Amino acid sequence: MSDLLADIKRPQDICMERFKPLNLQLETDVEVAHMLPEDHSHPLAPLPWEDITEPTDDNPRPLMDNGAPYPSKERYEVLEKELALDNDDAFREVARLPPREGRSRVRITQSRKFWTGLERMAQYWDTSLDNYFERPATPDPTPPSEMERAEDSTGQMDAEETKGRYSLTDGEMDLDEAPIAAPSSNGTVGEEQRPSVPVYTGRRIGNGAEMPDEMRDETIRAFVEMAAWPFGCQVTVPTLQPRLTTKNLLFPVRQTFQSSRSPRDRQIARSGMLEGPVLISQCRPETSFRTADKAPGTGIGDVSDLFREVGGMLLAAQERAREGAVEKRPGEGKWWTMQPRFGGAPNDGILDDLVNHGHGMSLPDSMMEEGTPSAQEAGSASKRQRFEHPFVTSLSRRPSAMRRLTTSEKWKILQPGPSLWDKRMSYLQIGKVQESPFDDIYMVSSINHHVSILHLRVHRRYLDILTNGDSTFPATEGEPWHVLKLQRTRWFDLFDTNDRIEALKGVWQLFHHQMRQTRREGDVPVPIELPLECPL
Repeated sequence: MSDLLADIKRPQDICMERFKPLNLQLETDVEVAHMLPEDHSHPLAPLPWEDITEPTDDNPRPLMDNGAPYPSKERYEVLEKELALDNDDAFREVARLPPREGRSRVRITQSRKFWTGLERMAQYWDTSLDNYFERPATPDPTPPSEMERAEDSTGQMDAEETKGRYSLTDGEMDLDEAPIAAPSSNGTVGEEQRPSVPVYTGRRIGNGAEMPDEMRDETIRAFVEMAAWPFGCQVTVPTLQPRLTTKNLLFPVRQTFQSSRSPRDRQIARSGMLEGPVLISQCRPETSFRTADKAPGTGIGDVSDLFREVGGMLLAAQERAREGAVEKRPGEGKWWTMQPRFGGAPNDGILDDLVNHGHGMSLPDSMMEEGTPSAQEAGSASKRQRFEHPFVTSLSRRPSAMRRLTTSEKWKILQPGPSLWDKRMSYLQIGKVQESPFDDIYMVSSINHHVSILHLRVHRRYLDILTNGDSTFPATEGEPWHVLKLQRTRWFDLFDTNDRIEALKGVWQLFHHQMRQTRREGDVPVPIELPLECPL
């Protein structure tokens, strides 16, 4: 698979045949309830819109996997009530405009950030108030001639003289109506011959392709955050560039943000540590997916968009599979990250070549002094021999020393490549069925002004082969391990009230299912302490 990804040089290289080794099976228009795997080991708490019982002392709210109770039914009902508001009423409220005549002001508390982002998106996508009509074009003003300017100045002087002759008692003449000039036939003909121009009135200030990407990202993030906060989860942007690992290839993928669980330990939570990821989200700015002669799902844009989603979900599966593992940085344990090479003389022997073969070329004093060690440097040489490398030792004591190293000094440091793991993430497979070798990955995908929920079911053996090229995990019977099963809901329009509420129910169901109790009684996860070398 790494060779197929490395061979992609242009958009035309992306086609269904290239990705056949993924063994992807796509199912569309699936309900969110059918995406959730069955877990008979632990009963699932009822959803807010299905629960008719009131919590009491004898019947408290069910607990989630981290020991916290499920959010109350009232928290969901507040969100549903605010998302059911009329678009124009909510837009006027977040824009601080007075309500329409005959309408009362609405109250927005938990979803204000979402409505603010949706109001900005409506300036490019909302066509409900579009009105197109034509009107006569305004004629270009012609500059007055010298004779007209002279007549205007003379008429103005005569008017001032006439006004001065009248006394204050002659004010009744100001109330007389001015004679109405009869319309001339020439003016009517000119009005009809004037060209017409198209005019637009409505909410939009541009088309959808012109909308900045940040508007969609902020709106979808606020939408997911509404459902994440009641479950004790946070929505954050990845701190590292998302890259899918396939053997020695780091393939860039897209993850707009991810939802992770906050630790119950306050000290760990204050340090910024998170657990997960629980689910991810991906927003894309593309608006054109195929040409007119292509069938739906066969265009380059359609195929590219599908595998952008698959790539982001496979990366989330790799991150969740790191639970209990120890990171091995790229090149760690290899000879090229431990053994010095390329000489080792002062200036790497370049200065000696210039002195011996410079053919009379003069060298600056600073370069000559650099090649000759001073007495102080010679005395401290024995101290430096105790350490493996002086630069690495100084960096461990003083992190700011990296800024003072020159480019050549940084190049001489022998160490593994940069870390691919987020230091502030405690990788856990939250929501995974413990006895199952499959992991269920969920994504909230967004294009234009729509959202869709995706579910990817991936086997551990499949993931190991994709990452390392081989696997020691045994194959299982029944459900094939070498097949990627991808399910997608229909696209929900955020400007439609019913679609908004249905999308909220879908995201709420994901958190409700992922945060359920999956560990056996007595198997309490131990909070992972913050590493000492992790910067605050």
